Amino acid sequence: MSRPRLGTALWTLAVAVLAHGLVRALDLGGLCGPLIALCAPFGDRAGPVADALLLAALIGGLPLLAGWTGRPRREAAPEFGWGLLSSAVVAVVLFLPLDGIHALADRAPWLHPLLLGGLATAALFERGCARRLATLIGVEWLKVRKGRLLRTGLLVAAGATLLAGLTYEAAPSESGWTRAAHVLGVGFWTAEILVLVLGATLVAGEISQSTMKMILPHAYRRAEWVAAKATVLVGCAALFGLTVAVVGVVHTTIDAGLDDIVREAVAGFGGEEEVKVFQTADVMRGRMHDLILAAGASLVASALVGLLLSCLFQGLVPALSASFLVFAALKTGDIFLGFTRRTLEGIYAHYPDELRRLTENFGRALSESWDDTLVTTGLTLALLTSATALLVSLRIFGRRDLHG
Repeated sequence: MSRPRLGTALWTLAVAVLAHGLVRALDLGGLCGPLIALCAPFGDRAGPVADALLLAALIGGLPLLAGWTGRPRREAAPEFGWGLLSSAVVAVVLFLPLDGIHALADRAPWLHPLLLGGLATAALFERGCARRLATLIGVEWLKVRKGRLLRTGLLVAAGATLLAGLTYEAAPSESGWTRAAHVLGVGFWTAEILVLVLGATLVAGEISQSTMKMILPHAYRRAEWVAAKATVLVGCAALFGLTVAVVGVVHTTIDAGLDDIVREAVAGFGGEEEVKVFQTADVMRGRMHDLILAAGASLVASALVGLLLSCLFQGLVPALSASFLVFAALKTGDIFLGFTRRTLEGIYAHYPDELRRLTENFGRALSESWDDTLVTTGLTLALLTSATALLVSLRIFGRRDLHG
């Protein structure tokens, strides 16, 4: 048996870290009652053993996904079996260290990003990958910049944000912070649709235009080509987020002002009404910063989910259709799909909307309890979703049969 390449080892370690993070962040182990029941002979360790098995399935199941995207399942099944067996060993070996990292992450949230960044850096410097990737990023950025979708999308996002501010009818008791939160909510919703569509067209569009055979011979490796597209896509998501934030905040500042939030205290018998500062402008600026940060991270995650859909489907129409369905599930799952509160708390797109709701209520001088963990949890889930979507995209597209 040949020795695994360094790139394969790095990929397996990165997927193990991400899969473990998803198991812990979404509490999948606690929801898998049948799996825990099968592990009952392990006694008190039934839960951790079930988590380890689920971790192995998440890692080993990726080759089977590749078989569903063009390769015959009969060929993919043995690979899935070997992948599941090897990943089970990896899961058992890494489970305790990863659990320790997860426990420390509560006190040091930068540990997971640092570990993933180290693995990504090692992969970049494997056999000159960084130099080839830099060339491909320049080529992909030129293609996106010259295309109409990015320019049109930025104009649409800015226009939707400005229109939301111009048509907003403020109540007498509202401050400018309520309007700002509402305007940013509309802008980021629009931007999220646009980045999903942009991500869904990057690979599927190349296939639909039959330019794949001309591109891949010059892209060195498929994984590097997809990674270059993902890097450009993250930059585009940042541009969308910056555009929405600047337009929304500048318009609200000029039109309504972003000052201290005051509330009138009811006077006692024979007294006068007293005006008190409910929230200072500095405090509200910090909360607005948290809202923009969480919404920006959600944009990046949605963009990379769109890229995953683009790698998963053969044609442009199925990829776009799937992206709209995903957006509907992310944003309106509680209305149309009956998602419970606990389910919504496991979705990264829930947190920007929750932060926006709280900011709007604070702008109305309503007594709300601000939860600082909303930002941390939202950023963590967005990071895990982004990295998982990227790694699965690399794995799937690297094993697709493009001749079928």
